[in-house]
Amino acid sequence: MSPGFSFAPASERALDAGAYLLGSLELALIVGAVALAAWRVRATILPGWRGAPARLAESVLATAALIWLAEALGTFGVYGEASMIVACLALAGLCLVVCGRLDLRRGPGPAPTPPAPPAARIAIWLAAAACAVVAAAWMVPTLGSLAGGMDRADSLWYHMPLSARYAADGDLGAIDYFDPIFFASYYPANSEVLHSVPLLGYGRDILSPLLNLGFLALGLLAAYCIGRPYGLGPQSLIGGAIALGAQMLIEFQAGEALNDIVGVAFVLAAVAVLVNEGAARASRALSGAEAVGRFSRLRDARFARPSLGAPALAVAGIAAGLAAGTKLSFLAPVIALFVALIVIAGRGARLRTGAVFGIAAFAAGGYWFVRNLVAVGNPIPYTGFGPLGLPAPERAFELRPGNSVFHYWNDTEVWSDWFFPGLEESFGVLWPLTIAAFLGAGVYALWRGSEPLVRALGAVVLFTAIAYVFTPLTAAGEEGMPIAFEWNVRYIAPAAAVGLALLPCLPIARAGERARRLTLAGLCVLFAATTVSLVQWQQGHVKGAVAAGIGVLVGFALIRWLLDRGLIGPGAPRGWAVAVAGVVAIGALGAGWWEQNHYLERRYEKLSPQLRLADAARWSRDLRDAKVAVSGVRGVFNQYPFYGTDLSNEVQWLGEEGPDGAFLRIADCASWRRALADGGYTHVVTTYDPFLPGRLTDTKEGLWTRDDPAAREILRDGPVSVFELEGPPDPDACGDLPDLSPAELNGDSVNAEPTANQP
Repeated sequence: MSPGFSFAPASERALDAGAYLLGSLELALIVGAVALAAWRVRATILPGWRGAPARLAESVLATAALIWLAEALGTFGVYGEASMIVACLALAGLCLVVCGRLDLRRGPGPAPTPPAPPAARIAIWLAAAACAVVAAAWMVPTLGSLAGGMDRADSLWYHMPLSARYAADGDLGAIDYFDPIFFASYYPANSEVLHSVPLLGYGRDILSPLLNLGFLALGLLAAYCIGRPYGLGPQSLIGGAIALGAQMLIEFQAGEALNDIVGVAFVLAAVAVLVNEGAARASRALSGAEAVGRFSRLRDARFARPSLGAPALAVAGIAAGLAAGTKLSFLAPVIALFVALIVIAGRGARLRTGAVFGIAAFAAGGYWFVRNLVAVGNPIPYTGFGPLGLPAPERAFELRPGNSVFHYWNDTEVWSDWFFPGLEESFGVLWPLTIAAFLGAGVYALWRGSEPLVRALGAVVLFTAIAYVFTPLTAAGEEGMPIAFEWNVRYIAPAAAVGLALLPCLPIARAGERARRLTLAGLCVLFAATTVSLVQWQQGHVKGAVAAGIGVLVGFALIRWLLDRGLIGPGAPRGWAVAVAGVVAIGALGAGWWEQNHYLERRYEKLSPQLRLADAARWSRDLRDAKVAVSGVRGVFNQYPFYGTDLSNEVQWLGEEGPDGAFLRIADCASWRRALADGGYTHVVTTYDPFLPGRLTDTKEGLWTRDDPAAREILRDGPVSVFELEGPPDPDACGDLPDLSPAELNGDSVNAEPTANQP
């Protein structure tokens, strides 16, 4: 048996200068090409848009283009760095040619949309300060990840393993199995595709701990755009920052590959596009100088049924679809938005509105559901859809009961012991006021919103919040002990973000200068209470985080200074624009070079030593081109480190496929060894079932592997062992080695028996 693997010297963990520059060039070509294509398409379909809303629409289109190209190539198994570069460049060229011809045929476009009413200077600087504080708070966990590697269970369980598989195999259409517990194989995977793009060129995950900072910025931009048509962009940004800067998101998103921030950002983007289109349409009813002079009155006008243009509806639909294609929990706000738009469209426009928005949303997020339908016969294989009885994989292993919050609606003890403390942890010391603010904004918007679109958005906020209460896993855990509640409060984040960003735009909050000042003050108080309560300030890396916050403020001041002097922006001298772009590019390259060296040298050096995993993860860093099998419940949630620093290893939590797309645990020694032999694995990492090792000294999978003559144990730390296979294991030589018990096969042993899986 040829080993087929190697160990690289530690000096090769980081990229050398040539590989780093080449990877950066490839990434620049991919991102630059789709950005150019998105800009050209936006200029054609939304020619009157300027400033922040235009940049937001372009961001949505560019992200969608990246995902569409990856899906198109990955469906045929040819997704890779060369094919993506060619496809992105071809798309940019096609968009330039086609949009240029469309512009010539159409003639001059509509006049630019009148500028939004000016925002108060103090509100602008308070919004900049809010961005700085949120950036600093997010940087604490991000710097932690850069110091040792991403370590949240979901990142290591399926987010990053799936991205690594996409980059290595180029196949997006296959069903990749990760565990027998939650069916992560069938989750939508837009964010995993985005994480895989930098892996193509670098062969390292050096940008993954930073990627969610980009979606944080996108979410803040979208929140600003929601209030911009009313001259209240800074206030809406502060409102959105309360949700985006809350513990519920920072705890799990910053520095990690978890994707709630991705979905929240795109839900906010969809809302912002619709709000700006409604304002733009209303402003076009006015003409010339009259439009500029009277535009501010639109803040207080009672709109008729909105006639939203098809291009903006499509962009909003794409943003909503990107959210739905990221995480199942975003189906609720997307469906609510779809229905609300149809309701307010009026009789003559309902079919058109629903078709444009729905088709665009399906195009941006439907790929994964169609894939599931083809593979299993069910787009969402977690349910049989009632009387339809669609095929659904058997879930034989249950980690914990997946209760919803509603399950405990009348259990006062659970509310006092679990829910109230969890809400305070998630939203800060003024959590009742924060929740009342976004729910109250939804109620008031639905009841007294001055425009149909505002009322529709109020309904979306309320429906999303109600859907959260009934969502499975929001209060998962043994009866009376919903340990997952605090982790999954993040599922209400889209309702909170939209509601708080919408709040300053409500008629009562913008009725006059005094009302606007009081609203701004109230939002600032809630923001301060939320961010002061963050536990991140006690987790180290505070100096680096403060430096990041100061950098945001300095950058904001510098940009305003350059804009005021016409040195950047549409009318800036070309030489200045080139110089600024060059300085930014060189600075980014230099920072990236330092970051990748710092990160890759320390990545997974000390992963979860209390769980006995540190030695195994450290051993795997320099392993290359190996095929690694993993076992145990703890192994489910720690797969990613074994891909190695260069992500060249093939890693599989070892199970067996069942009917209707099920993935089951292997129950006996003979089946285990047969799977190892058939898969051609070079290494095995055996871990344990309980969350804490306790008194465990070994596991049954470890015993099955160790007892085979072909296996050589490389290292062992209590119940965690690493083996090298020097030949195919022998299924016929298991003798009387013990099988897994029924409790181990169905998950009962995880919570009931501290020494489960002990041979």
